[in-house]
Amino acid sequence: MTDDRAPVLLDFESRSRCPFGAKATARTSRQYWAHPTTEALVVVWYDTRDGSVGGWYPGQPWPHAGRILGAHNAFGFDRFGAERYAFRAAGWVDTSNLARRAGLPGALDELGTRWLGVPKDKAASRFTTSLSSVRRPPRPKGTPAAAWSAWWAGLTPDEKHAFGVLPALDLDGFRRVVAYCASDVMIMVGAWPRLAPWRDVDAAVEAVDVAVNDRGIAFDAELAALLLEADARVAEDALAKAGAALGLPPAEVATVARSPAQFTAATGLPDAQAATLADARPDAPPHVAALIDARQALASIARGKLEAGLRLTNEDGRLRDSHRYYGAHTGRWSGRGMQLQNLPRPAKALEDADPDELAARALDGRLDLDADTIAFLVRATLTAPPGRSLVACDFSAVEARAVAFVANDEAALGVFASGADPYLAAASAIYGRTITAKGHERTVGKIAELACGYGGGPVAFEKFARLMRVDLGGLDVRGVVDAWRRLHAPIVGLWRACESAFRKAVSGRSAWAACFHYVPSASGDAVACFLPSGRPIVYPGARATTDATGRVSLAYHGARGTTHVYGGLLVENAIQAYCRDLLADALVRVEALGLRPVLHVHDEIVLEVAADEASDALDTLTEEMRRLPSWAVGFPVDAAGWHGQRYRK
Repeated sequence: MTDDRAPVLLDFESRSRCPFGAKATARTSRQYWAHPTTEALVVVWYDTRDGSVGGWYPGQPWPHAGRILGAHNAFGFDRFGAERYAFRAAGWVDTSNLARRAGLPGALDELGTRWLGVPKDKAASRFTTSLSSVRRPPRPKGTPAAAWSAWWAGLTPDEKHAFGVLPALDLDGFRRVVAYCASDVMIMVGAWPRLAPWRDVDAAVEAVDVAVNDRGIAFDAELAALLLEADARVAEDALAKAGAALGLPPAEVATVARSPAQFTAATGLPDAQAATLADARPDAPPHVAALIDARQALASIARGKLEAGLRLTNEDGRLRDSHRYYGAHTGRWSGRGMQLQNLPRPAKALEDADPDELAARALDGRLDLDADTIAFLVRATLTAPPGRSLVACDFSAVEARAVAFVANDEAALGVFASGADPYLAAASAIYGRTITAKGHERTVGKIAELACGYGGGPVAFEKFARLMRVDLGGLDVRGVVDAWRRLHAPIVGLWRACESAFRKAVSGRSAWAACFHYVPSASGDAVACFLPSGRPIVYPGARATTDATGRVSLAYHGARGTTHVYGGLLVENAIQAYCRDLLADALVRVEALGLRPVLHVHDEIVLEVAADEASDALDTLTEEMRRLPSWAVGFPVDAAGWHGQRYRK
């Protein structure tokens, strides 16, 4: 009987003038394969149905039309190449996604090294990449060498890619490319028996992820260009003011401001971190304040976001491929490209501003674009086309609710049920009296709630205070942490329960901690934490070691090597994954209803609908986000949203 689900595993090797890879000017894979200069060199394939192997070259018919195809990073690269050459796939399997579900990093090299003892051929990889590296063309006869060098040096990166020459590819080089392509496919083939069982895990969520990335969101290039011009003026003004204060030319100020070593030497500050600058700015001497302003202007987060948006937007005006599926070990998404997961937060004075109204005034030239307004309007470059509207809804304090729910922290659950302010409740416990008004004491309560939930102690509390630019004065930080832990004793108990369950699983015994089930793998080289949704978080290489004093330490092999495990980290992982599954479940249901999400950021889903349907769509989206899956019955969910022309906080 024919196995219709058996994929043909493949790998593309290609070359192009389109900037790609880790370069600052790089385009997305979708843009790369749409570029007219991009050409496939070879595809090596392996049929998991019968074990046959072969190669495909441009101009030949693809021998597996109508089959399911598999590739490492299929949804992020190979699928676009297959579409360009009309392979007519029946579906796709992305082995990098399967690896992430299995607890491994998505890189093919890591897969080959860790599971098969066969690393990726990095020298051949560099050679293949070099085939797309443009170089200065030969100097025309009669053109002075200095003039030719100056011409080349004066070109923009895009112009160099257009006018430069690509390296020659002879027969030996081509054979090397084919051998490299085959070696990558063989890593996938060797790993396939261990990856295949993960194929149906989270498959519906993966399908929605592909749909959202394909759909994209409209990007206002006109507004982005206007904001970039204003950002450049703000930087020029800051350099001119600092130059006047320091008696230096603006170019020298820029050199000092950009260099952390020179900046700290000139200002006397301990470092050049953003939090340090924000703390020092209010009381700084005029020349130091001016230099701080210059550094902040040159390090504008808005500039990088806007440049990325303009570079990565497709020809139809939509920004695509912003979401990285399973970007975190827990399954949460991360961002790529314009990095929509960490857009600038509005300054306090602009928290209640209307982005639709401010963007309209900016485009009409009726708005003074200072640094704060520019940062605020970065979000507004994400928009709906004329006649349509964005509709967004996000979960309210979902992780705080989740950890209280899972730990059965009745005090915290009572606060959420009553609609009271959890930060005031924490402040009241910390200060030993009822705190009812916003102010410094509530802020201390907020810092405690943010810093202490996953095992954070005094160091974590002080770090959060610095990030939030809060002066703790002579506050007893240890006392604050102890008061928080007394208030939330069930959460402290959850830390201990998860650590105990993980330790038992490492020793070969499954164990429960609240609703999380820690299970050892059959081979004994991993531990899985099964979530209520049924999806696991996998900890590969999980182990316990005992030092000379008899102290037992827990660890696993994470994305960056050995990662030490403790109760707070396990709870953070499990709660983050629990909340991710709530969002994923809502995304799948919303997509099934035909509401077509165009974006999701953290705990928020964004739709694009006809403007006259926005109010009804918001009601439906809110209802769906408040609807709980069977595995989360009783969860104290809440969600709220908005609709408008432009994206907002």
